[in-house]
Amino acid sequence: MLIVGVLGILLVLLLVFLISSCVHACSKKAAPEVEKNPVDSRVAAGVSEDLTKEFSTALNQGENLKWIAEHAADYKDPKIPELALKHPEAIDFVANYPSSDGKASAYEETIEKGTAPKLFTWDSRWGGVSFGSSILAVNGSGPTALSMAYMGLTGKGDKTPADIAELVTKANDATEDSGMHSDFVENHLDDLKLRAQGYDSSAANINALLDQGTYLLAEVKENAFGDNAPAHWVLIASENADGSVMVYDPTSPEVSSHPWDSATVAAATQTLYVVSASESAE
Repeated sequence: MLIVGVLGILLVLLLVFLISSCVHACSKKAAPEVEKNPVDSRVAAGVSEDLTKEFSTALNQGENLKWIAEHAADYKDPKIPELALKHPEAIDFVANYPSSDGKASAYEETIEKGTAPKLFTWDSRWGGVSFGSSILAVNGSGPTALSMAYMGLTGKGDKTPADIAELVTKANDATEDSGMHSDFVENHLDDLKLRAQGYDSSAANINALLDQGTYLLAEVKENAFGDNAPAHWVLIASENADGSVMVYDPTSPEVSSHPWDSATVAAATQTLYVVSASESAE
């Protein structure tokens, strides 16, 4: 009887093992294979490559912004991490800034004479360069706006915002407010083979001067375009058929993205210059 009991127990255990093995194996076979997005596994499969890349950019920025928030106290100037909050376009620059060497690199994009490129202060090619009390990404609107004018007038990319910032610093014209004193524009453009002439800021002047095919360098007031920005420099780059103007603001992609009424720009401007090539450069 004892042997029969033992055999019965063993038989039960064997049946339990076989049943559990079958269930486990069947479960494995039944589990569907999860399809992955070949471009970025964080994005659902079946999404187009273009849309996947857009999601990837946003996801990467989200990760970078989280890192910036965790290390915000480590930045030498609190205005640097603030850039990431104000302008999503600056997030990658801000995240990479702590590991950068603070040196400038060349501008190698094609430039067409007569067409100013749209540049921003936080561009990785110059944004980390020291300027005034901080870096160009924070207070380099003056050198950046002037660099746009230079490139548009000459068709050359050899004077980047970093190059012009160096000239401004040597002239002792780096300021705490808008970043560049107007004295540099009035007295030191010879090094760039440019010249500047001041005008009263009015809608009529802005439109008439742009009709001549030139560029206007403007120092605008605090909160000039309703964006809570401090006083800074912009380039009034061109006039549209309806009389509106394009403002290339090196501190704001949003301001630079659409036309502005010339009267609005005139009211926002506290200092206005026409910038042109000097006779020696022509």
